[in-house]
Amino acid sequence: MANKMGQISIVGGGVVGLTLLTRLARLLPSHTITLLDGAPRSAPLLSNSDTATQPTIRTYALNKASVETLSKCGLSIEESQRKGEYKSMQVWDSKTPSYLKFDVSDVGADAHSSLGVIVEDDYICGNLEKIASNLSNAKIVKGAQVKKVTSDSVSYSTPVDKTSSSSTSSSTSSSSTPNSLNSLDSDLIVGADGFNSTVRTSLNFPLTKISYGRTALISTVKADSDETVGTAWQRFFPGGPLALLPLWGGYYSIVWSTTNDHAEALAEASPSDFLSTVNECIGGGPTPIKFSDGSFLPPPLKSAKNLLDDLVGTMVNGISLINMNEKFGNSKRFEAPPMITELSSPRFRLPLNLQHVDTYHSSSVVLVGDAAHSVHPMAGQGLNLGIADVECLVKCIESSVTTGGAVDDEYALERYSNERRKEVLKMMGGIHALHHVFKEENDLVLTGRALGMSLLNMSGTAKRSLARAAMG
Repeated sequence: MANKMGQISIVGGGVVGLTLLTRLARLLPSHTITLLDGAPRSAPLLSNSDTATQPTIRTYALNKASVETLSKCGLSIEESQRKGEYKSMQVWDSKTPSYLKFDVSDVGADAHSSLGVIVEDDYICGNLEKIASNLSNAKIVKGAQVKKVTSDSVSYSTPVDKTSSSSTSSSTSSSSTPNSLNSLDSDLIVGADGFNSTVRTSLNFPLTKISYGRTALISTVKADSDETVGTAWQRFFPGGPLALLPLWGGYYSIVWSTTNDHAEALAEASPSDFLSTVNECIGGGPTPIKFSDGSFLPPPLKSAKNLLDDLVGTMVNGISLINMNEKFGNSKRFEAPPMITELSSPRFRLPLNLQHVDTYHSSSVVLVGDAAHSVHPMAGQGLNLGIADVECLVKCIESSVTTGGAVDDEYALERYSNERRKEVLKMMGGIHALHHVFKEENDLVLTGRALGMSLLNMSGTAKRSLARAAMG
C-alpha cells in the first residue's frame, strides 16, 4: 500500500543520518526526505586534494563495506587524499610478550588494497551535505531542535533566519531571535540522533546501558616521519587500549581508552609531558610475563607457586620468541611504532558506555547508529555498524516498495530490526569480552592471553578471518 504523505523524516545530521538521507533520496524520488540537524551550521567542505590543511580531530575507521555505501551516496573515499590507509594492524599486550600482526596479504588481497581507511568526520559530512543539496527531494533543516516525536510526526523549532532562502543554509540569527515552530507529518521517522537520542527517549524504546568506567582521550599528533603510515597500532593496558591510527603527511589520530582519572591527568598534562607518556606507552615492545609474587600464600605453597610460575613463564616467553620468527608458521615481525613529536590538536574526552535497545523499530519509527547501539571504540567499529544499519534499512525499504508496499511496512522494518540486532550483538559481545580479558591481571588470564595471541599470530586461518572482519 502506498504511503499517503510522501514524507520521511530523519532526526540527526551526523554521518549516519546524512548517509541515509542521500541513499533514500536516490531510492525514493517520489518522497521528500527531510533531515533535521541540531547543528546551526554546515560542516566545512574539504576537498579531496587538500592535504595542506591539518586533519580535524574527529576521525573514523571505515571498513570496505562502509566505503562502498558512501560510494553509493556519490562520495568516493578512494579518490580522496584526505585519508589514511592502513594495510596492516599490529596489536600487542603491555603485560605479556604476545602480539598479533596481520595485513592484506593474509586474505590474498593485492598490494593496492587496504584493511580500512581513517577519514575525518568533517570531510564526510561536508561532502554528503553538498551531494544532498543537489538532490531535489532531499532537504536539510539546520538548527532544528526536536521538541516532540510521535509515531507519525516530529515537532521541532528553528531560529528564524530572514537572511536564509535555502533549507540547507546556515542560521545566522542570534540567540534572542524568536523560534519558528514546525511539525512534519511523516510516513517514516528515523532516529539517527546519537547516543542521547531524543527520538529513542520520546518513544520509550527499552534501553540497556552499561558504563565501562572508562574515558576515551582523543587527539591528533604528528610523527617524526611518515615512513610507517600504512599500519594501525594498538597496545592494550589494564586500563584500556592506546590506538595510533595513520592519517596523512605524518599525522596520526590517537584514541586512548583508559580510566577516568588517568584520562583527566592526560588531558591536563603539558604537551611535552603528554607526548612523553604517549611515546613511552606506545613505544614499549613485547614484555616478558610477570606473575604475582604469591606473598599471600604460606611458605610451602609460595615455593611451589614460584616454581610453577618459572616453568609457565619460560614456556610462554619461549612460544613468544618462536612467534617473532617470520620463518615459523604465518608469523610477521614485530615493528616499533613511529616516534610522536608534536601535539597537533586539543585533547578531548568522551565517557565510554555500552548501550543497546531491545528493538530497532516501533510502529513507523526506526533507530539507526548510536541511537540504537554504542560500543567500546577499541575495535573502531562504531560508525561501521551505523552505516551497516543504513544499508540494511535501505534494502528492506527497497524490497517493500518494489513489491507495492509502503516505506513503513511492518514486515520490512521488523526484518531490519532482527537482522541488525543479530549482527550488532555479535560484535558487541566480542568487544565486551575483549575489554574484560585485557583489564584482568591475574596469573591465569595473563597466561591465557599470552598463549592465545601467540597462537593466533602463527595461524594463517585465524589471521585470514581477522583480516576479513577488519575489511568488513
